[in-house]
Amino acid sequence: MTRRWIRVPSFPIVFIIALLAAPTAAAPRKSAPKKPEAPAALQFTTSSPEARQLVEKAQVLYLDKVEQTEAIEMLRKAVKLDPAFAMGHELLAQISLDSAEQLREQALAFKYRDGASTPERVAIEWYQDAYDHKLLSAITEMNDLLAQLPSDRTVVWMTTWWLMTQQQYDRALAVYERSGIKDSPGLLNNMAYNYAYVRRFDKAFELMDQYVAALPHDSNPQDSYAEILRLAGRFDAAIDHYRASLAIDPEFYASQFGLADTYALKGDEVRARREYEAGFRRFPLPEQQRVLWRTREAATFVREGDFEWADRAFQAIAFEAHASHTSLAEADTYRQMAMYQEDSTHALELLSQADAAAAAGENANHTAIEQITAQILRARVEVAIKMGNDKIAKSSLEALTKMSEDSNDKVIDLAYNGALGALLVSQQKYGEAIPHLDEDANNPLSLKLLAIAYGKTGDTAAAQRTLDVLSNLNDPTLEQALVVPALRQCAQDPACAGKVSSAAIKVPHTL
Repeated sequence: MTRRWIRVPSFPIVFIIALLAAPTAAAPRKSAPKKPEAPAALQFTTSSPEARQLVEKAQVLYLDKVEQTEAIEMLRKAVKLDPAFAMGHELLAQISLDSAEQLREQALAFKYRDGASTPERVAIEWYQDAYDHKLLSAITEMNDLLAQLPSDRTVVWMTTWWLMTQQQYDRALAVYERSGIKDSPGLLNNMAYNYAYVRRFDKAFELMDQYVAALPHDSNPQDSYAEILRLAGRFDAAIDHYRASLAIDPEFYASQFGLADTYALKGDEVRARREYEAGFRRFPLPEQQRVLWRTREAATFVREGDFEWADRAFQAIAFEAHASHTSLAEADTYRQMAMYQEDSTHALELLSQADAAAAAGENANHTAIEQITAQILRARVEVAIKMGNDKIAKSSLEALTKMSEDSNDKVIDLAYNGALGALLVSQQKYGEAIPHLDEDANNPLSLKLLAIAYGKTGDTAAAQRTLDVLSNLNDPTLEQALVVPALRQCAQDPACAGKVSSAAIKVPHTL
């Protein structure tokens, strides 16, 4: 079964950092001695020719055919043939769908790195430093490797994928465009998503057309095209492409769940749940993917305002995550439950359960635990604001501030800025809130407050621009479910819409 690279798990181990621009090499003086030429491509160091062939075949699968599951199996065979194959372990760590395997393979890659070539070692140390929060060295290593091999397909994929998962979309596009690589379907796929995330849909659709033409008998291009259409708000066209994907390969489960996600965003929650349940009955799923879509199914009840059934659905997910020892999934489920509670005391109880699950830390590394802890603290600030408890709000923000100062982690920084912005808005310090909320401008909760802050400071044009961005967010997350449907409904009501566009902006509150 094929899988596309773009799907980021609901509980990813990602390291979102502020990246330095790659240095531009100065032109050498005529009198300078000629430097030896860098290798044209990344060479794999292994004692097993068969293992090398398997990794090379895996490259073709994930870069040219976007067949992730088959590539994973080949990489597993390669490292079994040569347990000291450092880059084989690294590539498996990057593409595995199993978080425990990701951690294990990264550790093995680092263990055996000294037997690898210099470019391989730099790649491995780059990813390891990201795991270890050695951020300046990670940035330097990424830039060094890219400077050595700016047009190597694997290096360009590694760089653009890393940047994309860290929301550095423009930087990823710059790396891709400079590489000159035009014949990799996998990169066409990933770059189309980058263009979509910066809302350059014309370029995204152009690359999608090329991707479909390159693999006309593959489900993945149709599935990716559907998701990008959905991001653009073209729901009916997205449904057509998901159905085209399933017509090519009825076993391509991502398209089945993509249908469900699209119906949820379209507002047909009953149909969405039918499509989710059809997928769960039909397909065995990796645990992370199962939790992801179970959570999205539960959010359909939030979209309907049926919080009793939402509680039942989210609680079932939390119990399932606890039983399978996926602590961070359990923690994030309780965090999400807390976000829509009308009873703030109960919301705080759920956040305490989230803390306990995060502290258990099973099958997760320290960075992932800190990231979810920061998001729980942000939720606690928001709940405290809702209940008017300044003591809890300020103590939670202090803890989050310390985490942000100590970690230099972008995920934690976003949580901090969103929480501080929310507190400043609650204190009517709108001008002070704006720069913090703007830092978290991909989060619907922060965008909603940013629109409010602009409106209260009299900048109605900025308020309306923010509302336009917010109303066109089409990612099936709980945060989107809490904010965007109500905003769209308000836009259909002339009385409400008039208030939204005024300086005294009124956006439906969920906090």
